[in-house]
Amino acid sequence: MGRVDLGQGPRLGFGGDYNPEQWDAQTVAQDIELMQTAGVNVVSLGIFAWAQLEPREGAYELEWLGRLLDQLHAAGIAVDLATATASPPPWLGHHYPETLPVDAHGVRLLWGARQQFCPSSPKFRERATALVRRLAERFGAHPAVRLWHVGNEYSCHVSECFCPTSVQAFQAWLVERYGTISAVNEAWGTAFWSQRYDDFTQIRPPAPLPTFANPAQLVDWRRFCDAELRACYRAEVEILRELTPQVPVTTNFMGLHVPTDLWQWAQHVDVVANDAYPDPADPRAAEEFALNADLMRSLRGEPFWLMEQTPSMVQWRERNSRKLPGQLALWSVQQVARGADAVLFFQWRASRQGAETFHSGMVPHAGTDSPTWREVCELGRALQALAPLAGCPVQAQVGIVVDWDALWARQSAVGPVASPGVREIRRWYSTFFNAGYTVEFLPVGRERPTQAPLPRVIVVPELFQLSEAAAAQLVAWAQAGSEVILGATTGVLDGQGRAVQGGYLGKLREAVGVRVLEHSPRTGAPSRPWLPDPLSEVDRISGAVATPGAAEEQLLTVVEGPLARALRRVTASDATQLVAGQWAEILAVEAQTEVLAHFTASDLAGLPALTRRAYGKGALWYLATDLAAAGRAAVVAVAAAHARLQPPLPGLPPGVEAVRRGPALFLANHGATTAQIAGLRGRELLSGQTVTGHLVLPSRSSAVVVPN
Repeated sequence: MGRVDLGQGPRLGFGGDYNPEQWDAQTVAQDIELMQTAGVNVVSLGIFAWAQLEPREGAYELEWLGRLLDQLHAAGIAVDLATATASPPPWLGHHYPETLPVDAHGVRLLWGARQQFCPSSPKFRERATALVRRLAERFGAHPAVRLWHVGNEYSCHVSECFCPTSVQAFQAWLVERYGTISAVNEAWGTAFWSQRYDDFTQIRPPAPLPTFANPAQLVDWRRFCDAELRACYRAEVEILRELTPQVPVTTNFMGLHVPTDLWQWAQHVDVVANDAYPDPADPRAAEEFALNADLMRSLRGEPFWLMEQTPSMVQWRERNSRKLPGQLALWSVQQVARGADAVLFFQWRASRQGAETFHSGMVPHAGTDSPTWREVCELGRALQALAPLAGCPVQAQVGIVVDWDALWARQSAVGPVASPGVREIRRWYSTFFNAGYTVEFLPVGRERPTQAPLPRVIVVPELFQLSEAAAAQLVAWAQAGSEVILGATTGVLDGQGRAVQGGYLGKLREAVGVRVLEHSPRTGAPSRPWLPDPLSEVDRISGAVATPGAAEEQLLTVVEGPLARALRRVTASDATQLVAGQWAEILAVEAQTEVLAHFTASDLAGLPALTRRAYGKGALWYLATDLAAAGRAAVVAVAAAHARLQPPLPGLPPGVEAVRRGPALFLANHGATTAQIAGLRGRELLSGQTVTGHLVLPSRSSAVVVPN
């Protein structure tokens, strides 16, 4: 579906999470007037209202919600109506303690916060779906209701449960997945450490154990936990589709969140929605926000909703920073540039009590005579000016592969070093962002959710587990003309989670022209030194020993050619070496594969570190280490040159981001000083002015230029 009809022609959604149950009738009436003043056209309603909607089991009180929907509709404000199941009321846990989640240490988590439910609990699902049915029957045809908001931030606080119900559900899930206990033993490699099972009832979740858990069991546990949460969501959606097929459904994701496989989840929403809270104290906050937007847009190849962000400051970090003047609108317009069709906040009015009292609101504690309120109103006007761009596609030039099975496999593996999580994905995204490219995130081993042209440069960071289908897809992308850059630790496990035999990279070895023979991480100091470092003067034998862990970073010598020239341009120096991290691999390289850089230090000196092999209309690269920023930038520059690719607007001043969406060129100045941009002509939508060749962009401001 992809689009939510907010009425009155093309519109960008603007509003926030509204919690009227916290306020009296007079304040609610004032709120609706203020929403109209600010240009708010949609609110999320009832997300945490279960206790108000069903104060006692089976006793529903819905009249207040009906009155509020009438008021909002009369004011021209659409509603994203929540199913209210994200935070069960105390009576549910009190009467049915089996609905409460149990952590890995066997502690049952009580009510008094939020999200205190076991995803596998039949009683929780029964009471949740009963509430959803009542809401759908009562309000599904209400003209204010334009979107259903199912649950809220699944797995934010409780991503797994270890109660007896969950244990039985895990066993049943394994029966459905594998059929026989022999198949489980084969898949998990239980011949190791005498772990063989002879009945499904013997299997337990990987709670605290004497030592390392079985990695294959951990991966299946993560799959199961995600599937159980998705089953909770889908149980509610089935009722909504039955009773209100005309109303689209969504739930709010949380960016690159490892516990939830978003490729799976995105198949079950009509519009992707996201919550994102970049830290204003982090100079890379705009990168993080952009990554969120590009990922959300990529999940279905369609516009998405920014369901939550903060107007200024959150309350939950150890140190909470406010947004600087201009950032509220700057970051919001950035999201529109990268595909958002709605910009919403948590929350409309800052709370007077509760755990989020000091989380900022669109109406802050200071009221309307405040900088935040003025910026909220300015943003409302800006989004009205951008309304013609609603639904327009975003033009991505480059791609990054993300695969949750591979992330879970890497997270679950015991060695060869601690899991880096999504670090390499973020690093490569940072490189693309700072080079001026817009990113499409890509799945592997499944259908790409868009018909847009394939990105010409694609990075595959740490695809630790690689199926045959995924390998074939990567090769096909190169065959079709893309420069495919494979990061280190790709293809270490096959699609069944087993270590690849005959050299890592598996089914990619022949096409890439590389075999990975061995991992050689540079560990620095020994992890558990037997004694202090030896002294050559007295430790005659030990003092003469060289170790593979002596270097804290890698240096790579670049072969003279395009990469060396790109490195000199990137660093504005005569540099001939790339800096990398502590990871290294020993490669065997075929003669027809070009070596672009070699390791420099100690026992790895002279060994290949970076290769490229032309394949079809494109090429396959392999990187045997984790490059620092300058090295990644140089690699991207060379790959882009091979692909004849340029960012939307090359040569921009420091701090300025450029993105094309539909006919519009979005420009965002994240820097602390005014930027001047030449060579632009057209109409600037936010100001209504004509640009005749030169644009002045003040600090923390945006411009959106369309052709005349």
